[in-house]
Amino acid sequence: MSGGDTRPPLGTLLLIEPDGLLRSTVASVCRDMQLVQVQQATSVAMAEPMLKSGLADGLLISLAEGESSLACLSRLRAGGFGCDASLPVAVMAREGDPALIKQLKALEVRRLLLQPYRLRDVIQTVEQLWSARAGACV
Repeated sequence: MSGGDTRPPLGTLLLIEPDGLLRSTVASVCRDMQLVQVQQATSVAMAEPMLKSGLADGLLISLAEGESSLACLSRLRAGGFGCDASLPVAVMAREGDPALIKQLKALEVRRLLLQPYRLRDVIQTVEQLWSARAGACV
């Protein structure tokens, strides 16, 4: 098989994750599988210009920054960025107590990944975000 498959990615996923190994691995696998183009950010502060630009079609965000991460999601849903306020979002966290889960549901988070998770789980989550996006409303 030649490298002639020039199928364009379905869109751009913004991945906000402080762990460089996880970020680069997810980006590499998504590129190799031609799922989506991944824009990487180590923090919410670094990601905000990307969200303001409107180039993100989906968001995978770590809650490692705690309240800053949740505030970013709130601003997104309130239309505070240039991208679609209803874009699909998945969250990665160390734990998920009932209060957090309730808050994430209110923010229309489509999937919560709890650590430890496998790379396969992260990639399946990205695929689900895009299938939900392609199918419009979930």
